[in-house]
Amino acid sequence: MSISVDQFKQGMRKLGGAVNIVTSSHDGIRAGLTATAVTSLSADPPRLLACVNRQGATYDIISRGRTLAVNVLGVQHKDLAMRFAGMDGETETERFDDGHWSSNGDGAPILSNALVSFDCEVDSIMDVGSHGIVIGNIRSVIIPDGANYSPLCYADGAWARLEIIE
Repeated sequence: MSISVDQFKQGMRKLGGAVNIVTSSHDGIRAGLTATAVTSLSADPPRLLACVNRQGATYDIISRGRTLAVNVLGVQHKDLAMRFAGMDGETETERFDDGHWSSNGDGAPILSNALVSFDCEVDSIMDVGSHGIVIGNIRSVIIPDGANYSPLCYADGAWARLEIIE
C-alpha cells in the first residue's frame, strides 16, 4: 500500500513534539532552523540525532563544519521558533539577530536562555530521502541557572505547551 505525501503529513501532525533550534557554523557562517525531529540516541556515549532537510543551508553548514547544537525552546521562545522556521522570510544564515547567541570556540551557536542546549560534534550523517539524519556526539550540556521550565511544543499544526501530570 502506498500513501501520499499529504497523508503522511496529516498523520505526522498528530505526533506532537518539543520545539528546538538546530544550529551550526563553518568558516564564520552561522545557520539554523526550527526542528521537532530531534531525540536522544544513547547515554553511553552521549549522543542525539536530528533530522535536517538536505535542501537547506543548515544541512550544508552542518555537513561542512561538522558541528551542531540543539537548543531546546521554552514557551517564551515562540517568536524565535517562528523566525527560525522561516516564517518571517529571513534565510537560514540571517536569523541570529534575535536572541542572545554564543559559541564554544569552533562550536555551533548556543541560545543563552534555552531550556537546555546540547553542543555536539557530528559523528555521522545518513542521507534518507529529503532529510539527513545527523548523529551528534554531545560535547557539553548547557543548562542555564534559573531557566523557566515550560517547554514549547508543536502539535496538529499549532504551538502548544507541555502540561506536567502528576
